[in-house]
Amino acid sequence: MGSEKNRIETTPNLLCMKFIQSFRIAVLFVWAASTVSAQSIDRSVRPSPGPAPEINLATPEQFTLDNGLKVFVVSNSKLPTLSVSMVLDYVPPIEGSQAGYMDVTGSLWRTGTKGKTKEQIDEAIDRLGATVSTSSGGFYASSLSRYKSELFEIMSDLLLNNEFRQEELDRIKKQTISGLQTEKDDAGAIAANVRRAMVYGMNHPYGQITTEQSVESIDLNVCRSFFDRYFRPNLAYMAIVGDISRSEAETLVRSAFGSWKRGPIPAQSYATPEPPAETRVVIVDRPAAVQTVINILHPVSLSPNAPDVIPVSVMNTLLGGGDARLFNNLRETHAYTYGAYSSLSKDPLSSLFNANAQVRTEVTDSAVHEFLYELNRLRDTMPPLKEVDGIRKYLTGTFAIALQNPRTLAQFAIEMERYGLQPDYYRNYLRVLGDVSPMVVQGMARKHIFPNRSYIICVGQRSAIEEKLKRFDAKGSPLIVDLYGRPVDLSKRVLSTDMTAQKVIAQYIDAVGGRTAWERVKSMDLSFSAEMQGMKMNMNMKRKTPSMYAMAISVAGMGVVQETRFDGLAAQESGMQGSRDLKDSDLEEVRLSAEMLPELSYTRAPYACSLISVEEVDGKLCHMLEITLPGGDRFQEYYDVESGLKLQKVQVGSGAPGAPAASQTTTYGDYKTVDLGIKLPHSMSISMGPQPLGLKLDTAKINPNLLDSDFKPTRK
Repeated sequence: MGSEKNRIETTPNLLCMKFIQSFRIAVLFVWAASTVSAQSIDRSVRPSPGPAPEINLATPEQFTLDNGLKVFVVSNSKLPTLSVSMVLDYVPPIEGSQAGYMDVTGSLWRTGTKGKTKEQIDEAIDRLGATVSTSSGGFYASSLSRYKSELFEIMSDLLLNNEFRQEELDRIKKQTISGLQTEKDDAGAIAANVRRAMVYGMNHPYGQITTEQSVESIDLNVCRSFFDRYFRPNLAYMAIVGDISRSEAETLVRSAFGSWKRGPIPAQSYATPEPPAETRVVIVDRPAAVQTVINILHPVSLSPNAPDVIPVSVMNTLLGGGDARLFNNLRETHAYTYGAYSSLSKDPLSSLFNANAQVRTEVTDSAVHEFLYELNRLRDTMPPLKEVDGIRKYLTGTFAIALQNPRTLAQFAIEMERYGLQPDYYRNYLRVLGDVSPMVVQGMARKHIFPNRSYIICVGQRSAIEEKLKRFDAKGSPLIVDLYGRPVDLSKRVLSTDMTAQKVIAQYIDAVGGRTAWERVKSMDLSFSAEMQGMKMNMNMKRKTPSMYAMAISVAGMGVVQETRFDGLAAQESGMQGSRDLKDSDLEEVRLSAEMLPELSYTRAPYACSLISVEEVDGKLCHMLEITLPGGDRFQEYYDVESGLKLQKVQVGSGAPGAPAASQTTTYGDYKTVDLGIKLPHSMSISMGPQPLGLKLDTAKINPNLLDSDFKPTRK
């Protein structure tokens, strides 16, 4: 009540203050209007950037422990917070058949110590309201500054006393494999795999591709060996930023990490990748894709301490920064995509130039043409001074903004020490930036961009893009690879002249028990279980002739969260956001799902079923069928050529240019015989979003006594 009284009493004062503020704004408006000429403002012209600000660059304090750990301290008492980060400077090894063990180890060393379990560590971090993350390259931790001692104790315990446990390794491997399964449907992730294979290969650490098989083979020994060899203080740089003095930081660091033992620096060297001798078009076939992910790339020699780094940043920003040439051409002028960009990394081992976009399938070749046009234009023609000046001023502004974050100063200090930069490198940044002329920009393009010696990687529908892309390939024949960049033997993908969609379906029906057995099935009750992000889920699916279907998903502690019912006439879907009647294409999908064995209906009206091609799914050759529903929606299914079993279903989506296509992939496996001799897949993985949903068939009741009321939609 006291606070309410105070609010009422101060209301008149607040009204007066608001009046004064409004009056001041009005006066300023009148003054501004009197100083502007009567000439109208052309709002179609972008305002010119302001002058470059003066930069005063503070120097972090630095000290080195006897074990070689280099520490940089940036004191900042504006907020009562503290962050501690560490980066390890090593040349990565080749992981080989256990590719992925470095990342797995990066997660594993946070999961337990000799005296604490993962749960106890998590509780200690939560009590502080802290953040702790670890990786194969170091760690990051933050908390309120009053908990700095406790934070250093946690990080010291994790780093010096970690204990790798099999159950935690199994959990991380399971999560990693789950993510890899999702990436099989992510065109961007596929392009990254192919990029590694094309540019670097298996004899370079950047060419290592993590697969489900390589993750499965990772054991505790390889993780322990990697950690013990590479996590050494004489390879480490630590940054401490926040409300702490240098003396406090040194006391904490010496206490927490002074006993950390230094070790020999692993010596490794690799051949520097070179751009291809001529441009090659590389296609990854995704038959269900409605868009193509394009990457035009090649390796570059650009180390972080090279004199070209700042001029190259101007060149690349002009070409493929936010609202730059590629963006304006492919989006604004041609409407091929939501965005087109380029990047040019700086790396001691190997850098990479990459121009990329996601475009509609039908304009793939046109988009590639415009990419190459812009790359060649920058090499052949000096850009206007006004354009270069705008980029320089933009980069000046972003540099000034970055300096507002104290962590930037620590990062600069570490980079200078790590890469041998001159002490005044960042102090002179604006001067060097200001000296970048149009001639220099063109010179950087000629030196670091090679349109005629690039890989043009396209992930999309091969049947629609291959012929059109031949003109960009130096050999006139694009290279077809799988999602790991391995060449595809197209001779194995030739359809037999006597194979038809009807025969593929007949082989599948025989493989799962035969038509006679399935015609004896009048009802079915299937129960599945799953776990996602720690939540246990159950799905129950019921079917009953003629054409009745019910599905319910429940989550532990929440009950049923989604339910679908179809009684043969009407269908209704209900969930946490309410209920809706299913119509049109949604109703057709439910009607097909109500079939005891939907494949029995594929080859008869009103459905259309076509045999499209022979494709590869997880290393197995498959017949790919496309099924079209009465409303026009379609999906593609893949049947193992050898066994006849269905391995995958892809719901063909659609999307605006540059936006992810709305598709869903279901993978089937572990077929087992149940009642009446019929076979059902006992594992399914549904990928739609950042994490796949893995379903396990727990019980399958064939011909149970189901009530019609189980399928009737609920009425309000």
